[in-house]
Amino acid sequence: MSQNENQPQDPQKPPVSGDAQAGAQYVAPKESATSPSPKADNEAPPKPEPEPMREIITPSNKEVIVVAEQVQGQVQTVTLELLGAGRDLANKLGGKLSCILLGHNVREAAQKLIQYGAECVYVADHPELENYRTLPFRRVITDLLQTFELPPHILLLGSTTTGRDLAPRIAAFFKTGLTADCTELDIGPYEHTNKADPDKLGLYPGCLYAIRPSFGESLKARILGPWNNPQMATTRPGVMVPLQPDTNRTGEIREIPVNLKPEDFRLEIAEIVREAQSAVNLDEADVIVAGGFGVGGPEGFELLKQLADCFENGVIGASRKVVDAGWIPYQYQIGQTGKTVRPKVYIACGISGAIQHKVGMHKASLIIAINKDADAPIFQVAHHGIVGDVTQVVPELIRQLKAGQQSGNKVPPQEKSLV
Repeated sequence: MSQNENQPQDPQKPPVSGDAQAGAQYVAPKESATSPSPKADNEAPPKPEPEPMREIITPSNKEVIVVAEQVQGQVQTVTLELLGAGRDLANKLGGKLSCILLGHNVREAAQKLIQYGAECVYVADHPELENYRTLPFRRVITDLLQTFELPPHILLLGSTTTGRDLAPRIAAFFKTGLTADCTELDIGPYEHTNKADPDKLGLYPGCLYAIRPSFGESLKARILGPWNNPQMATTRPGVMVPLQPDTNRTGEIREIPVNLKPEDFRLEIAEIVREAQSAVNLDEADVIVAGGFGVGGPEGFELLKQLADCFENGVIGASRKVVDAGWIPYQYQIGQTGKTVRPKVYIACGISGAIQHKVGMHKASLIIAINKDADAPIFQVAHHGIVGDVTQVVPELIRQLKAGQQSGNKVPPQEKSLV
């Protein structure tokens, strides 16, 4: 007797043969559309459809404002980069891009900001603003923003010594959020569903996405603060792309009043000492030849300098490890705790490629790595790699580059390939 013969037949099911039962599945007949379906006594009623989230618009004038930095009337590169990023944000908001410029005799600098994308430049020109001081600059900027009928949507500064000092002061005054050291900026929606803040529940359509690295540069954090405007962020120098300058671009220059108070002069500048730099600024270099522990010692950077000198606008850089060892000054350091650069060519010599270093140079147009270790992490981001000893490879590169030069002209990086 089979196992199925011991089981009683369900009177509601048709009999199934023993051969077919193993693979058969009973399907109950469909009930008539007119016959009511049976409902259990404990069956829960159907859940209602969730109500759409209410849209919350934080009042603003949809203006994106960049706080400019200038030294002796020269606009700093980070400001031009911020104007490039701000142009994209203003387009997505459907607003305008403006700039605040503080200083003395800075009319030409205001025109340059317009060439790089600013539609309006608010200029505070005063002898007391010639050199940066926290309280006078804070006073002028907060006074200006308080005259607006609606606050600007976004306020951006550079993650420089000046920006890191000034931005928190402005954010604290307006009781708004501030995300520091960003590497990306965007505009997008945010649904706030945390019932701990019932008054804030809803959809915020135009949030500033302030994106910055976290957990030792291994993750990206998107930080939002839509509760108050202006939404603020500072960005690393070298990570944003400036617009191409246009001398035909027109814009408005508005002179703004400067009403400083006695309490704004708690700090008195006795003297300003500016270090003379013999090398090209890392931010503006077309070619960077960077050295790590694999160059062997301080004398290894003399060899790297010879390679950098083969190019127009070529300079040397370094990893943190060699700076900590005292082989080269800090101003040459590239990476998370140094400079973020975007050259046309980046030649990494004897650099292992720790993530803290890669975050400072991975956006270079062309990356060439030279390292004895074929498994070094730097090869993961390099476009071209040379496995070999720096002390042997670099002299050969120098020899070939010099042999290819004509009439003593240095090699433009876009016209000569190294590999």
